[in-house]
Amino acid sequence: MIDIHFHCLPGIDDGPGNWDDAVALCKAAADEGTTTIVATPHVLREPWLNEDRAERDRLLVRLNALLGGKPAIVPGCEYFFAAEVLDLWDRGSEGPLVGLNRGSALLIEFPSYAVPINAEFLFHELSVMNVQVVIAHPERNGELAHNPERLEALCAKGAVTQITAGSLLGEFGRAALAAAEEFHRRGLVHTIASDAHSLSRRPPRMAAARRWVEKRWGSAKAIELFESNVEAVTRAGIVVP
Repeated sequence: MIDIHFHCLPGIDDGPGNWDDAVALCKAAADEGTTTIVATPHVLREPWLNEDRAERDRLLVRLNALLGGKPAIVPGCEYFFAAEVLDLWDRGSEGPLVGLNRGSALLIEFPSYAVPINAEFLFHELSVMNVQVVIAHPERNGELAHNPERLEALCAKGAVTQITAGSLLGEFGRAALAAAEEFHRRGLVHTIASDAHSLSRRPPRMAAARRWVEKRWGSAKAIELFESNVEAVTRAGIVVP
């Protein structure tokens, strides 16, 4: 499995606080079948700005060395959505945004209870720039959970979704699980990722979530959500059908 949303770089956001915890978290993911982790530290979200991508790269290189490639850690980020996204992406390697596996898929997080009014317009503009938007955990967003038509509108602009493994297991409450089920009914579930932060507070749980999907949505859907679609977005930001 490839996990496209994972907070594993130590000491720079609300993920692991030190190297020992970072290594243990990644090894736990490997033990349940994850072969590649996309490191997605928060970027431009107070208090975790993390604007220095070179420093993030240094942390990533050291983490890979400590893990010996099992699992492999590749770069990315979780960007807190704002109107500046077009300019930030246009800065390329000089800016703070990093696509998943340095490709053209960008993981974007909304505030917990709202979606900015300009999101559809900016998602369209990003698609024109050949950027594949991946919406982080929409089932945990209050507006999208209660108004799935808004998520449909965002996906119509070229975005795809990333549902949290723990949401399917009831770890974020009944509302998140119900939203994920409704999104699936509407064809709006495209990838599953852990959004792991720590072994104690938010462990990976990808294997358990895959079993849940196989039981509830079928084995073909599990292959799509945990393998083929995530491989697509980490290869080159390919739009998921």
